[in-house]
Amino acid sequence: MILVIGLGHPLRRDDGVGLWIAQNLEERAGVKVLGAQELTPELIPQVAAADLVIFVDARRGAGPVRWEPLRPGPTPPLSHTLTPQGLLSWTARLFGAAPEAWLVTVPARDFSLGEGLSRRTRRAAEALLRRLRAYLGGEE
Repeated sequence: MILVIGLGHPLRRDDGVGLWIAQNLEERAGVKVLGAQELTPELIPQVAAADLVIFVDARRGAGPVRWEPLRPGPTPPLSHTLTPQGLLSWTARLFGAAPEAWLVTVPARDFSLGEGLSRRTRRAAEALLRRLRAYLGGEE
């Protein structure tokens, strides 16, 4: 199973891009999509059940969408604010292994209070959504 987790805050403009992806990416056989404002320990069993996890989040600045492979690292304190790598670390510690994982970051500039994505971030998010749909076996 492939797990896509879109991260962000919906009231901080471009910071909500991961949630926007999660809301617009359709689930299909073998694909589960979640939106989250933060990564919490409650996600560990779902991550453990996945073969592949794709985390989508905003990244300050310009440039292309970036895909970075993730590996478990040192196990951080167990709290309600984990990083993707921390979540993988706890998954490996509790379940003996962690799935393949990628952090996909979308360039973002506007983190002010408000709703909706800036035009540049929206364009990058739409392109990423098409790429994810193609990769996951959906239509473009």
